[in-house]
This record gives sequence, C-alpha cells and structure tokens, in this order.
Amino acid sequence: MKRVFAVLALILLAVAGGIYALGSTESDKYITLRATFRMGGAVYKGYQLEGDTLVFKFERNGDFFTQAMEVKEFTTDEKLSPKKVVMEVSTNGEIRRYEAKLVKEEEDRLIYGASEL
Repeated sequence: MKRVFAVLALILLAVAGGIYALGSTESDKYITLRATFRMGGAVYKGYQLEGDTLVFKFERNGDFFTQAMEVKEFTTDEKLSPKKVVMEVSTNGEIRRYEAKLVKEEEDRLIYGASEL
C-alpha cells in the first residue's frame, strides 16, 4: 500500500513539473517597444536583459539634433518574459532611463510604449 502511494506521489510530481515547464515557456513572447523621442538622432543599439528587466538601448552623439518628435518600433528576435521593460537613451554620454508601460497584448507579442516627453 505504501508503494502505491509513493508511485502515485511520484506521478503527481512529474505531472505538476511538466505542467509548470509548459506553462513557463508558453508565457514567453516577443517584446516590441514603441519608443517616442523628443528629438531625432537616436540610434538603436540593441537590447539586453539585466536580471528580469529588458533594456532597449539607444544612443545619440553630436551637438545638434532635430527638434521633431519621432516614434520608432523595435522588437526582440527571441521570446522573453521580463518583469519590466525600460528604454535607455544615451545622449553624448548622459544616460537616461524611461520605464515602458504595456500598451497591447497579442497572441505571441507584448507591445510596450516609452517616451522621452
């Protein structure tokens, strides 16, 4: 009788582990950032994970930038599940970070928006 309970317990643990593993991979999605810039010249440098934070990086160099609002979209090339999304803009070495907010959720993609305004 004890063996039956032990076998049932092992089966239940295996099933629970399988459900957890499937659920955690299904929650991964492509992440899109809709970035709004207060001036032109921002060049996309890629993204990186810093712990559970996804950071989209941009850089501006120079003395003069157009004073026109720009909106650009960038999407990860892999599925991720960050807890937080951030836009980082470096202007001539001065780094500023802007927290992105979830705008829309699609089947395999989460769309976030961040703004320098």
